Amino acid sequence: MNWFNFNQKSYQIKRAMFDLMQERYQRNEQIIERLGVTLATEGDVKDFLKMIADIYEAGYIKSVNDHREQLKKLGLHSRIVSQPSKDG
Repeated sequence: MNWFNFNQKSYQIKRAMFDLMQERYQRNEQIIERLGVTLATEGDVKDFLKMIADIYEAGYIKSVNDHREQLKKLGLHSRIVSQPSKDG
């Protein structure tokens, strides 16, 4: 493995984690850096980022469903709708 490819994969992981975690990135930086070393191939990086997206989505859906249940107990109905794009 050459240094450029290694560095690029590490950067991809760090950038994705920073975009997702924002102010929480710093306290997790050491483990994120170690992950950059252990993911050996471009496929590993893509699979890891897909897994992170799945975790994020699962957490979001759980949160929405938990709040929906709390509102239902109060006699309120809720639903999530997508906002139309600015293009139309």
